[in-house]
Amino acid sequence: MIRFSEDKGYDSMLREGTRDAVNAAWTRWALWLLLPAGLLVRAAGLEQVPPALNSDELLKVFDGASVYRTGRDHHGHAWPLFFEQSGEYSPPLYIYFAGLFSAACGINAYTARLPSAVLGTGSILMTYWFVAVWAGRKTGLLAAALVAVSPWNVHYSRIGWEAIALVPLQLGGLWLFVRWTQTSSLRDVVVSGVFWGLTVYAYPVARLSTFLMLAGLLLVYAPVLREKIRQAAAALLVLTGMLTPYVAAVWQNGEAMQKRWQFVSIWNRDDWLPLFFQHYFGHLSPRFLFLTGNENSLHFMAGGVALGVLLPFFVVGLIVLIRNRRREHWLLLFWLLTFAIPSSLTYDRYDPGSMPNALRSINGNPLLEIIGAVGIVTALEWIAHPRWVRFAGGIVTGAVLINAAAVGYDYAVRYPVYSAPEWQYGLKEAVQFVESRQADYDRIIVSHQVRLHPVALACFAGREPGPFRGADFPKYVLPFYHYTPMYRDFRGMEYERYKPVARWYTLAPGRNLILVKAGEIEGEPVWRISYPDGTPAYEVFESRGEGRY
Repeated sequence: MIRFSEDKGYDSMLREGTRDAVNAAWTRWALWLLLPAGLLVRAAGLEQVPPALNSDELLKVFDGASVYRTGRDHHGHAWPLFFEQSGEYSPPLYIYFAGLFSAACGINAYTARLPSAVLGTGSILMTYWFVAVWAGRKTGLLAAALVAVSPWNVHYSRIGWEAIALVPLQLGGLWLFVRWTQTSSLRDVVVSGVFWGLTVYAYPVARLSTFLMLAGLLLVYAPVLREKIRQAAAALLVLTGMLTPYVAAVWQNGEAMQKRWQFVSIWNRDDWLPLFFQHYFGHLSPRFLFLTGNENSLHFMAGGVALGVLLPFFVVGLIVLIRNRRREHWLLLFWLLTFAIPSSLTYDRYDPGSMPNALRSINGNPLLEIIGAVGIVTALEWIAHPRWVRFAGGIVTGAVLINAAAVGYDYAVRYPVYSAPEWQYGLKEAVQFVESRQADYDRIIVSHQVRLHPVALACFAGREPGPFRGADFPKYVLPFYHYTPMYRDFRGMEYERYKPVARWYTLAPGRNLILVKAGEIEGEPVWRISYPDGTPAYEVFESRGEGRY
């Protein structure tokens, strides 16, 4: 009897081990199929959705190409730690990464946006590793699959902005820290410190969000940190070393680096405290998270920042996190309660509809998908019969795919139409038309409403990336950036002589070509381009004024 029992136990263990090996192999195959699918969702048709490259995207990719080609950015600064762009300092990580693409292949929609697609795809992998280390491979794979179709993640993975770089770095820091608490591997905690250090150079929000997350790790894992104090100290030393260049940069250029923050900070207002709570609870509202999302079309996909079908499973997941007292659950709850703080401390003077703001709260991605995955797995575990589990799983999978397909259809078909004005659609074609005719004119006047950044002008005109020289465009009169010293060659003060731009058309001397937003000047233009919905976008007028300066 004893021998029979031992044999049966051995056979059971063998079957269990075989089953685990099969499940692990299946998970690996599913993950490696999921990653190229996620990249395809993020990289297909980048020249069409979003419908045009805007100035912010071009600044990033132009500077990235410039430093690799010449060793200097467009201001002439050699290998800068932070890039001076439009009067503020941009973090370097995305710019240097994007430069690898644009320096080799030129500046176009794919070299500007493919780096974001790669980083967004990396967040799928990091989500799996982070969730699998504490919730198992099944939940990890499900969370990764939800991130693959997450509107929040997909949208910012298709734009040449630096925000998406924060997501995989933050997940990498969480993954290796949690794994370290299980393995006591010095390498895990040190590399975790490296990930957290890099976040500060990824996106400005991390200058607060990273320290909030580190405070959460300290609170939740305090007993573990005390037990492994030497390894934790080593990671802290590495993190401190990585943050030292940032602190030095702030010390040397504090006012310039804080200029953007001073402009958007709610502390500029007398009602900052009630405004903070209004923004904070707006970010946590189901309406923003699952139903409507961001109102500004630069940051909008149909529905919320997460798929609406996840809302009931998110609620189930929240209940699980609250009821099951394990450290990883408390960490997720802390993340949920704090991710909106950095964004809530800001506002937009010119666009009240920008709050709650999906971009400035990108540090909250992919928390909703992770909690939703926990809720789905829990709900399926409540079903006792295996056949009904498979049936329910099929229903959930179908609902997610239908929701994702509906959002994707709107994004691919309708979004390029209604978002075109926000993306400066048609500006590239307008500049190329003006460039083709400039030899026949004395000046090219660009209206302030066009908001043509000189670097965007250089990109559209086909100039090679490198230190910027306004003298390359001697005929251009640009108003918008005349206050920036390096752009003085654009004759901004000359623009003021005949402001508004319509006076250039009627009073200015010489033969001039005038680029305006549609409707600024009455008359028949020599050239016009319309938005995809047929509304006029930009117009070019010719003037032969007889006035004198």
